[in-house]
Amino acid sequence: MDATEVALFIDPQQLVRGILVNERGQRYVAEDTYPDRAGQLTLYHQNNTAYLIIDETAQQEAMASLSPQLMMRPPTWVCETVAELEDEIGLPTGFLQSTIADYNHGAAQRHDPLLHKKKRWLRPIGSPVGAIDLRESTGGFTLGGLHTTLDAEVLHVSGVPIPGLFAAGRCTAGLAAWGYASGVSLGDGSFYGRRAGRAATSA
Repeated sequence: MDATEVALFIDPQQLVRGILVNERGQRYVAEDTYPDRAGQLTLYHQNNTAYLIIDETAQQEAMASLSPQLMMRPPTWVCETVAELEDEIGLPTGFLQSTIADYNHGAAQRHDPLLHKKKRWLRPIGSPVGAIDLRESTGGFTLGGLHTTLDAEVLHVSGVPIPGLFAAGRCTAGLAAWGYASGVSLGDGSFYGRRAGRAATSA
């Protein structure tokens, strides 16, 4: 049990419409990627520090979407210029300004050469511009667990099956390890649960 699924607590409708930056004001993941991938990269490679930069128009679009809005977040800071926002957040001078200038240049041409965000979500960031503080906004659950055979028999540390002990689902070292996709646990539970039942009845 040496891995985790990590979620970034922000509505995907907001995430895709802004840019995610780290404590240096630099982008590190395409915002239209699977949100849990963004969460893992934030927690393990960005000191669990992230800010979503989003302008007023994009924020309003996100709020008007059909999303349930359970994870919609208001901006922590709102400024007229990127330079002011950079100062308000406390980022190194010039870094966020450079990041947004580069992003806007590509977005104007419907191209993201750095992280390859899909054209659908590419639009220059305008003014007023805000930032949503996502520090310490990750959480999740462990991946991995008991080692089992293909028949869901739990293995002793020696590698030998423990008689009469079966396991299936998220408590086992199943399909997900360093990476998770929504629904994978259904496979762990249904496939290995069926095998465990059959093996148990024939034991």
